[in-house]
Amino acid sequence: FDLYWDSRVSSEDMEHMWNHLDVFKEWIKSKEIKGKVRFSCNKEKKPYLSRVELRAIAEIIVSKYFSTRGINPTVLCALADVVSMRFIDGNEASTGLMGIDYSKAFWLYKEMGYRAYRVDYMEDLTNPFVSMYFGAAYLAWLSEYEGRERSLQFIFHGYISGPKNVHLEETCPEWLKFEQILARYERTKSREGSCNII
Repeated sequence: FDLYWDSRVSSEDMEHMWNHLDVFKEWIKSKEIKGKVRFSCNKEKKPYLSRVELRAIAEIIVSKYFSTRGINPTVLCALADVVSMRFIDGNEASTGLMGIDYSKAFWLYKEMGYRAYRVDYMEDLTNPFVSMYFGAAYLAWLSEYEGRERSLQFIFHGYISGPKNVHLEETCPEWLKFEQILARYERTKSREGSCNII
């Protein structure tokens, strides 16, 4: 797969990224040019998102499609960090940035009516906007699982293991890791004084 944003992400979504002040600053600093923005890559040439890019995508997706659902973009960022370590292709165990596999994304699209992005192939989920959208959709669904308002801990465990496998009395290392990462994103957000949807 190409290592350029523009080969995976729609021109409309790229426009939103360029219009995001923190992303604009980061991309100008790293000498990116419109139409040829490179993903950051690790030693093995695996593309990943910076924390600034990740937060921008979460904020854009939440404000465009989930503004009435009370979803906190920093929760999506922390989930992406835990699930994929911000690698846009995911890792061995999961697909894409948010770890949403094709069957789950297709179910959210077809059965639950989340249709802002199409998913025709598994590869579609390597577009970070598509993955973030379906990750947010799944989080929204879990937040009202079986018609009840759910805690963040339930949502996290449900996201990782499926809602039927949630055992809140057990503290797992992933939850503690998630809480630490979430706190880091919250601190960064409050330092910058941005007024995001909570």
